[in-house]
Amino acid sequence: MKKSYKPLLLTSLAILLRYRSGLSISILLIIVMSLFQSCKKFVEIDPPKNQLVTENVFQHNETANAAMLSVLGQMFNSSNVNPYSIAASCGLSADEFTNYNDLLTDVYINAINPVGDAYTNSFWVQAYRIVYYANSVYEGCEKSTALDPDVKKQLMGEALFVRAYWNFYLVNLYGDIPLALSTDYSINAKLPRTPTAQVYTQIINDLKSAQINLNEKYTGVDGVTNSIERIRPNKAVATALLARIYLYTGDFVSAEQQSSLLIDNSTDYALIPVGQVFFADSKEAIWQIMPTASAAESTQEGFNFIPGEGSDATPVTESKQIISPALLSAFESGDLRRDNWIGSKTAGGTNYQYPYKYKLQFSGSGTLEYSIIFRLAEQYLIRAEARNENNNLGGAIDDLNALRNRARGPVSITTPDPLPNLSVTLTKEKVKEAIFKERRVELFAEQGHRWLDLKRIKTIDAVMIPATTVKGGVWKTTHQLWPIPETEILNNSNLSQNPGYN
Repeated sequence: MKKSYKPLLLTSLAILLRYRSGLSISILLIIVMSLFQSCKKFVEIDPPKNQLVTENVFQHNETANAAMLSVLGQMFNSSNVNPYSIAASCGLSADEFTNYNDLLTDVYINAINPVGDAYTNSFWVQAYRIVYYANSVYEGCEKSTALDPDVKKQLMGEALFVRAYWNFYLVNLYGDIPLALSTDYSINAKLPRTPTAQVYTQIINDLKSAQINLNEKYTGVDGVTNSIERIRPNKAVATALLARIYLYTGDFVSAEQQSSLLIDNSTDYALIPVGQVFFADSKEAIWQIMPTASAAESTQEGFNFIPGEGSDATPVTESKQIISPALLSAFESGDLRRDNWIGSKTAGGTNYQYPYKYKLQFSGSGTLEYSIIFRLAEQYLIRAEARNENNNLGGAIDDLNALRNRARGPVSITTPDPLPNLSVTLTKEKVKEAIFKERRVELFAEQGHRWLDLKRIKTIDAVMIPATTVKGGVWKTTHQLWPIPETEILNNSNLSQNPGYN
C-alpha cells in the first residue's frame, strides 16, 4: 500500500475518539473533518463552544499530534490551496501557461471579479482557515502542561511555520492583509489590513521561533520518532522559507546565510539528476506534501497537469493548462529540464506541451512521488541572487553553474556545447538577468515562483502588458494583486478593496 499519513483521517479520528473523554463531536469535526470543509468564510469560523474541550485535546500527545496532522493534511486536500492550485493559478496569472479551464478564465486574462465564486475568493478563505487551525494548535499546545516537552515544542514549531507559510502567500497575492495571530473570532472578524512590512516582520519572527522549536531530524506521523520521509516541518524547512523571506525583503546577507546552511549540509541534501528530483525519496527535497490515505491522486500536480490516456484526452477536452510558447522559448538547447519536465501529446493534429515534473496521475501506478514544496535548487537560486546583490559575482555564477551543470544534456553533433557554463566576466546586471532566467526554467509550475518574481523585481508591467494581450485580456498595473473577496469587505468594515477592483 502507498505510504500516507497512516492513514491521516482514520488514524486521527481513532486517536481522538480514544481520548474523547469530555470531547464533543464539534471539536472532533473541527480538528479532523476540517479537511473536507471548503466553503465557510474565515470571518465565520467560531471558537469551540467549550474551552475545556479544546484543552482536553492538548492533554495527550496523540490527540495534539492528530490535530497538527489534520492541519498539514489540508495542504493536500483543500481544493484551491493545494500545490497544484497554487502553481496553476499563479502560472495562469503570469505567462507560464495557456488555459483551457473556463473556471480559471478570469485569472488567466487578469480580469478577476471579487464578487461571487471567483477562484481567488476561495483561496483567501481556505488559506485563512489553515492559519486559524494553526493558531488553534499553537494556543492549545502553549497552554498545555500535560504534553511531553519535546512533542510540545515540535507541534508549536510546526504551527508557527504553517502560519508563516500561508501569510507569505497571502501578503504576496493580496498585498496588505489582516494578520490573524489568535483564534479569537471577535478580534479576527474585525481585523484591518496590516502593512506588508509588518506582516513580513511577523513571518520572520514566527520562523525564527519555529527554527528553535523544530527538530533537527524529520519526525514521523507520531510527532516523536525520526523518519526518513520529509513530510513534516523540521529546522531545515523553516530555514528554507526564512531564506526566501530574507530575499524578498532585501536582507541579502541573511538570505545567503540561511540558504548556505542548507546547501552546505551535504549529508541531508544534494542536487540530483533531473529525472529523479520529484521522487518521494529525493535527496533534493527539503519539504514534501504526501497524499492522504484516501486520495486517488499520486500528487495534485500529476493528476491535474497530465492529460488522460486515449486519443480523445487532451488539455482542451479535460480543461487543463499547457506550457505557454513564451515559457518554451526560455529553454536553451541541450537543457535536460525541458526534456524531462515537459511532456508532449499530439491529438487531433495538435501538439500540446504540459508540465511533467510529476509523472503519475494516480497513486500506486509507478515510482512513488510526493509534492515538493521546498527543494535545494531554490536555495542555490536564492544564494546566487543574494551573492550578486552583495557584489560576490563569482559566487553567484558558481551557484548558477551548479544548476546548469546538472541540467546539461549530452554532447552531440547538433549540440556540441549544450548549456555552457556562464562566463565569469558577466557584469552584475547580466548575472541578475541570468538568475531570473534560471529561476524561470528551474521553478516553473511550482508554487507560483514566476508570478511572485515578476512583482518583486518590478518587471511585471513590461512582461504582462504583451502577455495579457496574447491571453485575450488588457493588463493594468493594479492586476498584480488579487482582489479581496467582496463578502469579506461586506462583513468587515475595517477592510478595504485593492485598487482597480471597485
